[in-house]
Amino acid sequence: MAAVKILDAALKQQVTEALEECADKARAEVILANFGTRSPTPRECDEQVRGAQGRTITRAMKLGNEMHRVALQCAEEKLNQLRPRGFSLEPTYLYNLDSAKTTWLSPAEVARIRQRGSLGELKGSLLPDVVLHTGDPAQVQAVYDFKFPCADVTRPAEWRDYPSGHSYSGSNQGAMYRKAFKVDRPVMIQPWLGAGF
Repeated sequence: MAAVKILDAALKQQVTEALEECADKARAEVILANFGTRSPTPRECDEQVRGAQGRTITRAMKLGNEMHRVALQCAEEKLNQLRPRGFSLEPTYLYNLDSAKTTWLSPAEVARIRQRGSLGELKGSLLPDVVLHTGDPAQVQAVYDFKFPCADVTRPAEWRDYPSGHSYSGSNQGAMYRKAFKVDRPVMIQPWLGAGF
C-alpha cells in the first residue's frame, strides 16, 4: 500500500473546507426536496414518520439520515481528490475502556458479525463519519462528524451524550473520539456554521 502524505495544517484546512461544503450541499438539497425554500418548523421536526427501514422515527432523524447520505457521497468525491487512500467513511472501531485499546474493524469483519447475528460484538463501537489516516485505518490522524440540526441551524450543535446504561454513559461522542483516537480535537461539521469542536 502506498504511503499517504503527512497531514499538515494546510491539507487539514482543505479537507475541513471540503467537508463544510458537503454539509452545506446536503442541507440545501434535502431541505429543498422536502420543504422547498423554507426550513422545517420545530413541530415538523418532531413529527413521527417512517424511516428507510420502515420503523417509526422523527422527521428530524429522517432528514438527518438523508443529509448524512448526501454529505458522505460528497465527502467521498472530494477526499478522493484531496487524500486518496488516506480516509475512511463511517469506519467501525471498538474501544476498550479498561485497556484503552482501539481496534479498527474492516467492513468485511463488520458484515460477518452482522451476518452471524452477533451484534453484541459491536456494542460500544465508535462510528465517526470521516476519519483521515495514514493509509492504515488503525493509524488515525483526524476525526470529523457531520451534525445536522433540523429546525435551528443558527445554534451550534453539541456532541451527543451517551445514555444511561451505555458502555460510555457519562461521556459524549467528542470525549470518546479524543480517548479512542488520540486526537486533540475531533471536528464537528455543521451546515452554514462550518467546523466546530
